[in-house]
Amino acid sequence: MIRLFFFSIFILFSTNVLSAQNSYAKADDFGRIALTSYLDGTRADIPKNAFNLLRNKLTQISTQNGIGGSMAQRFIITAHVNVLTKDITSTYPAMHAFTIETTFYVGDGVDGTLFSTVSITSKGVGETEDKALIAALKSIRPSSPEFGQFVETGKRKIIEYYNANGDMYISKAQAMAKEERYDEAIYMLMCIPEVCKDVYDRAMSEVSDIYSEKIDVLSERKLMEAKAVWSAGLDYDSATEAAEILSEVHPNASCYPNAIALSKEIAARVKELDDREWQFILDEQSHEHEMQKAQIDNEHEEQMAQIEASKEIARAWAENQPDPVYNVYWW
Repeated sequence: MIRLFFFSIFILFSTNVLSAQNSYAKADDFGRIALTSYLDGTRADIPKNAFNLLRNKLTQISTQNGIGGSMAQRFIITAHVNVLTKDITSTYPAMHAFTIETTFYVGDGVDGTLFSTVSITSKGVGETEDKALIAALKSIRPSSPEFGQFVETGKRKIIEYYNANGDMYISKAQAMAKEERYDEAIYMLMCIPEVCKDVYDRAMSEVSDIYSEKIDVLSERKLMEAKAVWSAGLDYDSATEAAEILSEVHPNASCYPNAIALSKEIAARVKELDDREWQFILDEQSHEHEMQKAQIDNEHEEQMAQIEASKEIARAWAENQPDPVYNVYWW
């Protein structure tokens, strides 16, 4: 059903930058600011080895500054290389010497809004032009102080974006839920970083509601399907088929007590028809469910459990989406 996917370490911001509505965050794939390292794979101006090296540099820069992302998101870090000089050395054998300017960008790759830039000049020497370019790229240090400020500026802009657009995200998610696009709605809300505390708290409350709605709607359908299968046969075979369907009714769904009642009805009928004991899986699920509920002391803990389950839903949804199309016209 659900396979794991997505992001993790929450980011600490200096207190002189963040407003009172923002807070520090914890380590997790969701709820933090993360950047996707992006380079246009159709570019023919950069040799493959240099392309891969530059992409790795992007990942290193974002990771070393606490915003490395393991999946595609709307906010990206990218770069463009401009060759300033090409020379041939007077040494023997002659070597190619490059001076390049690499400009790095952080921004919204979906709507094309640029947040932050920094340019680094570097030099490289090699037996070929490709090797000279690679040497120049290798000399760029992701730990350089310039990148720290560059990334910090981008992070602030991302916070501003979510603080300004939080209501829109919640409204869109609610509309998706009405169309039963539950997983997409959950994913959208899960992308809101926890550092935007007010927006994040409202989004997580909505996630909890959408998660509950999803399991209620889908479980009710499974219950109706199981009833139809059982009613059509009223024998051991239909009982077995109904059991498989009822096993997909979520223990937290509002219709779960009705599913247990149906399982008991089926068990009684099987006993009457075939004098066979019919141990149905929902009996065990019910016991496990009660044990789980006993461990949840209050509404807050229950909501946290729903959010954790929602993360897996969001990961699975994102994993099955095509790569996003970015609109980058920054150079």
